[in-house]
Amino acid sequence: MLIFLLIMHLNFNNVRGNLRPSNLSVSFTRIAGVVKRFYNSYTGFERDAKLLIISGAISSISYGFLDVTYAPYMDIIGLGGALIGTLMLVSMLSSAILMIPFGILADRYGRKPFVLVNVLLSTLSFGIYFFVTDVVTFALAELIRGIGWAMAWGTSGALLAEKTSEKQRPYAFGLSSFGFSVGAVIGYLMGAVPDFLTMVYGMSNIQSIRIMYLVTAFVTLSAIFPLIPIKEEKRTLEKTKGKRLNITSWRILAWFVLTNGLIGLGAGFMVPWFSLYFIAKFGVNLGEVGIVFAVSQVGMAIAYLLIPKMVEKIGCVHTIVYSQWTAILSLLLISVSPNFAVASVLYMIRVTLMNMSSPAFSSFVMGLLKSEERASGNSIIWASWNIANALPRPAAGYIMKNIFLDMSLYICASLYSVSTIIFYTVFRKVEKKSNKP
Repeated sequence: MLIFLLIMHLNFNNVRGNLRPSNLSVSFTRIAGVVKRFYNSYTGFERDAKLLIISGAISSISYGFLDVTYAPYMDIIGLGGALIGTLMLVSMLSSAILMIPFGILADRYGRKPFVLVNVLLSTLSFGIYFFVTDVVTFALAELIRGIGWAMAWGTSGALLAEKTSEKQRPYAFGLSSFGFSVGAVIGYLMGAVPDFLTMVYGMSNIQSIRIMYLVTAFVTLSAIFPLIPIKEEKRTLEKTKGKRLNITSWRILAWFVLTNGLIGLGAGFMVPWFSLYFIAKFGVNLGEVGIVFAVSQVGMAIAYLLIPKMVEKIGCVHTIVYSQWTAILSLLLISVSPNFAVASVLYMIRVTLMNMSSPAFSSFVMGLLKSEERASGNSIIWASWNIANALPRPAAGYIMKNIFLDMSLYICASLYSVSTIIFYTVFRKVEKKSNKP
């Protein structure tokens, strides 16, 4: 806002002159040129890159719905906070444990098969939520979903990087994140459907949510169709023949693991619990929370498209650090919000800023890793996030339900801060070195 007022002040004396028709014509021409350049930045991708982005967008619809309904649904059927967190732990730990071996295999034999199988396993896990309500089978569904995540988390990014040039890469990851956010918006808005079914058709909350899990299973399955035509060169097998782990960038990888792991640890204390947190703190319903989540995703989707331009101006590291610091401040302010409206605005700011830098992070990682080690290296980085994200979930659920509602939020903010400091200290030097001609 201060920057905006300063610009307005500096240009105030020139307003009258700029209102002449000739100047207006020039201004519109410049604006049109900017819009055209922006549009061109997101065109020119090859077909396979576009298909990957479309598939990811479709998949994210189901995960958006799951994000807004999972913890409240488990709470409705009578599971305690610690048990809900333990179920979350199953999917996160299984994905973390298997992510690295799957990444190695993907670098060796190809990435496409792993992405395809992920869609099938995710479909199965959502179907289980519809057919059963017992804890043991829920744990099985979490295990299946975790295996699917492990197959796709590191490999899908490597496959997208393979399908784009170095110059296109930040924009490809930006567009991919944009598509994911658009799909998540639809999923979050679907969080209001169970309330509608309950109100109009008299269903119980449990029945209405279960029906929507069946819908999300079919939505997830449809994500497989854009993946089928994708072609992949069988070049990784020759490059990795005779090697168990084809990675040489261990020092860089270790810093990524540390900083990303700290972010995952902080997120595990708070992010999966936001819907339950808002319901407990402000007495709102699922539909209201779903709308807030959806609006925040819209803001994040727009930010994803803008972030590559920011990277061009100030670099990946400064983009990531600036956005994370502002998000941390917004997170802390949520705890002292007087009402849900204020907390909602702060949540939207936090989500947008904390996540908008993910395309920059993905592009930065892919730029520092060699082509033949990208799936393996990316899997190791995200395995660290998953392990760290999974571990605090049972404790976080217990803390939130039985000790102090805001404690998990403060722990999350603290861990985010430590990670951001380390990331800036280490990687600003690495980025400067990598940018030298």
